[in-house]
Amino acid sequence: MSARRGERGAALLTALLVLFLVSIALALLATALQIRLRLVLQEAEALQLGALSDAALAEALHGLTYDAAFSGQPEHPFGAGALASEVESLGSNRYRIRATGIYRDQRRTVEARALRAPGGARVTEWRRLRESLPPTKK
Repeated sequence: MSARRGERGAALLTALLVLFLVSIALALLATALQIRLRLVLQEAEALQLGALSDAALAEALHGLTYDAAFSGQPEHPFGAGALASEVESLGSNRYRIRATGIYRDQRRTVEARALRAPGGARVTEWRRLRESLPPTKK
């Protein structure tokens, strides 16, 4: 009978070891999935910010097309975020535009040089400025 009791003890120990290894594997998988989810969410926010800053630039170009004295738009809601723009005349139908997209307390600003011609305003140079992130929570 002691042999059977020993076998049951070994089986129990083996089952516990297998459960322990499975739980470690599941914990590693959960961590990997959490990291991937965080990266996907960050990418989605970056895409939203890019689309919003492009929309702010398009809005400013539209304003310039119809008004040479257009100075931009204050921050206002747009879709799931907000837009803002500043337009500065550089003389001879040339302008500097700072267009900002705002989404979930993050801001992406682009700066463009534009030329206003009879057919409308068009971008001649474009660059993305540093992103403004929300303050880190401590």
